[in-house]
Amino acid sequence: MKKKIIGAMMAALLMGSAARAEFPDKAIRIVVPFAAGGGVDTLARPFAKELGEILGQSIVVENKASNTGQIGAIDVARSTADGYTLLLSSAAFGTTPAFYPQVPYDPIKDFSPVMIMAAAPQVLVASNNFKAKSLQDVLAQAKQSDKINFALSASTGIQALATAMLAKQAGVDFTKIPYKGAGAAFVDLISGEVDLMIDNPASSLVHVRSGKLRLLATTGAKRMSILPDVPTVAETLPGFEARNWFVLAAPAGTPPAVIDKLNAAARTALSTPAMKEMLARDGVDLVANSPAQASEFLRAEAAKWGALVKESNLQVQ
Repeated sequence: MKKKIIGAMMAALLMGSAARAEFPDKAIRIVVPFAAGGGVDTLARPFAKELGEILGQSIVVENKASNTGQIGAIDVARSTADGYTLLLSSAAFGTTPAFYPQVPYDPIKDFSPVMIMAAAPQVLVASNNFKAKSLQDVLAQAKQSDKINFALSASTGIQALATAMLAKQAGVDFTKIPYKGAGAAFVDLISGEVDLMIDNPASSLVHVRSGKLRLLATTGAKRMSILPDVPTVAETLPGFEARNWFVLAAPAGTPPAVIDKLNAAARTALSTPAMKEMLARDGVDLVANSPAQASEFLRAEAAKWGALVKESNLQVQ
């Protein structure tokens, strides 16, 4: 009798191990906390297709849109920690709590990062009516107390933070004009109602290539491969770096084996020709780091931008 009981227990353990090894055995939901058609969504959908083929399961992309990404992040943080609900978000995931101290999620404590998928330097673009021809001209003009208007496509995004960092490191002031989205900001920038804007390459380069805007600088630590002749802000202000990034994360407490399997599959998905071509076209750098590296990165970014928000007394506008 005792042998039968032990045998049954061993069989149950083996069956349990087999069940865990079968992850995933059903569809996975990726929550995008921004509107369909935006930059994060544009990355998420082809990525989900590739990831689904690698894992052999359907990957459903669900948009839970809000300006700051809070709604989608909260949804994932409160989901079962089994790997079947994931968050794919931008740098706003790590920076929003600095602006909203009461936000009901902690990007570090409430999530298990799978990886930082990719990162994109931003670009500084100018209206054709604006007389400055370079970043050095912009800063010289600002130091002469000339009024310079900066459009902000969102008052809490990486673009607004990059604008604030630029002013802080250069020791100048800009007049900031907030908009509810990049579309309206580009309209006024092209018409000359505002002078400058920092925004993502994919949106900005459309207007640069059509001759409607001028490109002055990029915000990465090194020059972008698709824009080798455009200087970085760091060439004028050493140490300057502001990149949007894309994170894939699960709820805190998700089993490490599941996180590791998702990381390996995501790494393979991002390395497919279709994904590499898309990232390169939009000026986005592949990162695809480990869960431990992703966790370290998130802590560093939250600390960096949180300190800037506090020191510059940045407010939601």
